[in-house]
Parts: sequence; structure tokens; C-alpha cells
Amino acid sequence: MADPNETATRELGDIGVSNEVFETIAVTCTRKIAGVAGMEAADGLVDSLSKVWGRGDAPKGVKVTTGEDDVTIDMTVILEEGHAIPKVAGTIQREVKAIIEEMTGHAVKAVNILVADLQPGRPETELLPPEETEEQLGLVEK
Repeated sequence: MADPNETATRELGDIGVSNEVFETIAVTCTRKIAGVAGMEAADGLVDSLSKVWGRGDAPKGVKVTTGEDDVTIDMTVILEEGHAIPKVAGTIQREVKAIIEEMTGHAVKAVNILVADLQPGRPETELLPPEETEEQLGLVEK
């Protein structure tokens, strides 16, 4: 059954979401996950370096492909040493999918992760642990 709010919104006009919005949501979500050191840009430069140099327009390490009814997210990440790659990558996939679907109403077909490198870790106080992220973000009912 269709959501009445969705139907009403469409009767008023189309709502589009740009690929940049999907990219921003994916990057913002991913950076909050423990074990993620950064994103790898298409040209091989780490996005954290672009912050140091004050370039907010640098590539984000995310490519969005929009289909007719869904989106596919391809992410190139740099993880921290000492974290299990499958666990961190799985957390990224679940969180990015859930948040994009919740915020945009678009179905996410896939979140593909390429781990480009490993780096020394950040202080734990800045991060959400992978196993607690869904609950803290309110995605899991208690």
C-alpha cells in the first residue's frame, strides 16, 4: 500500500535528489564509523588532506549510479589498522543503505566497498563503535 504522504507529495510535483546529496550522506555516515580513517578520492588523494588545504570541492571517494528505481553507491575507503575489514565494511554498507533510504526515500540496490589502504587509528573518543552505530543512530527499535 502506498504511503499517503508520498502520494500527496508527488501530486504537488516531482522531487529530485542529486547525486551529490547521495554522496554527502554516504560520506557523512561513513566517517562516523569506528575503523574508518578516510575516503580515497578518484585521483588517489586522501580526502582528509583536502580538508587541511581547505578544499571542500575535492572528490569524496564515492560514486553514485542512479537507476530507474534505485541507486548504487561505490565507495573507496581507507580503514584504520587493527579493525576487522569485513566488520567495518559491513557496517558501512548497512548504515549507508539505511540512512540514504530513510533520508531520500530512494531504494539502495548496493553499497560496494573498496578498501584502498590502511592507516594508523584515531582516538576512540571521536567515533561510534561499529556494533553500536545502528542503535545510536536510532535505526534499530529497542
